[in-house]
Amino acid sequence: MEESASCNNIILTTSLDFDDELQFLSIDADRLSVKYIGPDDYKVVAVALANNPILQECGVFYFEVKIIDKGENGMIGVGFCTKQSLKTISSNTESDDSNIILMPGLKDVIISLGQEKNSWSYHGDDGYSFSSKSGKLYGPPYTIDDIIGCYLNYRNKIIFYIKNG
Repeated sequence: MEESASCNNIILTTSLDFDDELQFLSIDADRLSVKYIGPDDYKVVAVALANNPILQECGVFYFEVKIIDKGENGMIGVGFCTKQSLKTISSNTESDDSNIILMPGLKDVIISLGQEKNSWSYHGDDGYSFSSKSGKLYGPPYTIDDIIGCYLNYRNKIIFYIKNG
């Protein structure tokens, strides 16, 4: 059941998608909720993807993620990456890096969202924001029942996150 929406002939992101190459995730039938079902191992990475890339022609894009369960260690990253950095993070075979892929959730750690070139994230366990391998304290850590908003503005080249805001 693939839903899509368009604006000025641009196909928009409307739900989560699941690639069989990616493991350890269960996506609900509504395609709006994802649950990590893998081992509690800091070396295991799982990535949730959107059904369509966020194209520059959109100008701006915003999404929110509600944290329902943080797992044992709270290692969740919410943010964006290009298809090329997704290849590095998930060993996916796609290599076109011209579009941004929405990554609503991540069980991280060896290579994680924001710690690879062309990826950006806000991490729940420590409140750090990462951008292309560089990290710095961004805001407070987040946990169960927090809502993280992610804003991408292509026009002004701005990405920011809000917590419960």
